[in-house]
Amino acid sequence: MTTHPVTNDTLKQRLIKKLQDAFLDKWVKDTQRMDRRLLALVLLAHSSDVLENAFVPLLDEQYELATGRSRELLELNPDVECTKANPATEMIWAVMAAFTK
Repeated sequence: MTTHPVTNDTLKQRLIKKLQDAFLDKWVKDTQRMDRRLLALVLLAHSSDVLENAFVPLLDEQYELATGRSRELLELNPDVECTKANPATEMIWAVMAAFTK
């Protein structure tokens, strides 16, 4: 159920494309090398329970790849990632830890 209607569908589509690209074309397995803003977007989309919605329009093979990679990223331990994170991503993982506890 949509609780906040989107007034700018173009912006929504750009965000969906950015999330899809994060797990397909621009996938970086090492979170330390991932763009901070993209990492924050992914974690917040997951916490908002909308990340999987971004994968729905994908082809089956792309969908499987994107969901597998997202699961891999989201199963990381935020407390561990916080300790090896640079100061810029430390806060992102701290927020993720707060959301998952």
